[in-house]
Amino acid sequence: RPSENFRYLGGGLSWGEVLRPVEDLGGGRFKVGLVEFKQEGREIVFPAEVNMKEGALEYAIVHQNGKIHEAVLITKARPFHVNIALKILGYEESKELFPILGEDFRPTGKFPDVPAKTRNAARAALHLRWKGKTGNPEEATLNDWITNTVTRKPLAPKPWVYGGSYFHEQSFQAEASGDIVALFTNNASLFNWPGRDAALDDVWVPTTARIPDVGTPVTVTIRPFIKNKKPDGQGS
Repeated sequence: RPSENFRYLGGGLSWGEVLRPVEDLGGGRFKVGLVEFKQEGREIVFPAEVNMKEGALEYAIVHQNGKIHEAVLITKARPFHVNIALKILGYEESKELFPILGEDFRPTGKFPDVPAKTRNAARAALHLRWKGKTGNPEEATLNDWITNTVTRKPLAPKPWVYGGSYFHEQSFQAEASGDIVALFTNNASLFNWPGRDAALDDVWVPTTARIPDVGTPVTVTIRPFIKNKKPDGQGS
């Protein structure tokens, strides 16, 4: 059964209207648009391709009609469909990264007090898989593909935080903007980076040596984050 916060998904649509495009593939597997997901392991998979190997980044993944001039990966998968899968599998939104606004709509410097249970349910790992030049499959985390120019290291093995985007005048902003995974904190994006320098828009670049050629097809997999021991030599 969809999580309790599933009611926030449709911006006034009924559950039936939201779920109508979801195809049951059997065996606990489902598909909506280009997004496939399964109950076992709560995995979500969608196709993407390499968009940038060098240059300044503000996003890790965007829709092909979005901010492609500053994203390492682009996808034809709709953000709305990715969000449907996240909701059905029970990922919970956490607004912890977005400052509370005052009456003048300016940041107060304070942030929402989000319960630990919700924070944990909002954390996900993003994995990438592609065919290498030898024809053999290769894998990496999304973190591996992005370097912080301050630390000069790839992103630490931290989770990405699912903020869920928001509706404005019945328009789902992740869908309107194409924002799926952001480095520079943006509440329109489905996911945001919670690590250091997330408030900066000029410190992110692709880890060029680790990324295949532009145009290479890549499979993106979203999974619940499982905390492991931090490898030596990785930045935050």
